[in-house]
Amino acid sequence: MIWRMLRIIAFMVRRLLGYAWLGVFNRSKRESYLIWAYISWAHFILKVFNVQLEVRGRECVPPAGNGPRVFLCNHQSQLDIPVLVAAIEEKVGFVAKKELGRVPLLAFWMREIGCVFIDRSDKAGAHKSLEKAASELGDGILTVFPEGTRSKTGSLLPIKSGGLRMAVAAGAQIIPVHIENSRNAFEARASGTRDIPVQIRFFPPINSRQENGEKITWQNVKTYLEECWASPPAPLHS
Repeated sequence: MIWRMLRIIAFMVRRLLGYAWLGVFNRSKRESYLIWAYISWAHFILKVFNVQLEVRGRECVPPAGNGPRVFLCNHQSQLDIPVLVAAIEEKVGFVAKKELGRVPLLAFWMREIGCVFIDRSDKAGAHKSLEKAASELGDGILTVFPEGTRSKTGSLLPIKSGGLRMAVAAGAQIIPVHIENSRNAFEARASGTRDIPVQIRFFPPINSRQENGEKITWQNVKTYLEECWASPPAPLHS
């Protein structure tokens, strides 16, 4: 495991040097470089952990330029973000706990790609942070883990309302996402295991702003999300 993490850190440092160089000599190319570095980072991590990624429902994701998009994704592994980015191949921000904002190098990259740090112990402050994120989302993508934290067993945790309310407030197109088996590629990886199949599924979006201009409720979103997550995944192929 240690050698894998060292390879990832070295990769991030190299990309950071390239980003810093562009900041001095060619700032106009920084954004395109950032997106390229982010996507290549995701694919590199999956390669390091020998993840065999299967993507289903990619066509359900609305293209950029049609307003804000919010992914509501289950959370069972630290590999969930690279799985999501590798599957979508766009710049995807996500809501993260404030502690990650103190990690050198990682925190810098997270801020650059549009992550939102929240203090889960401060409900009022977290709500304000999500409101701010909703107002600034534009045509971007923000990922919310509605369970609020990573599952320690792989089983789904109760869905919390904060991220759902934010998605509705943003007037976003809301896309349920479900990742299967990522925990077995990292946290619960069996010794000597080589290739690990991981499946990610995107479901048809639900538009938070209906044709009559009214917004759906976060309870509607919760019900739809639960239905999507409860649908059985396709068999995994190693």
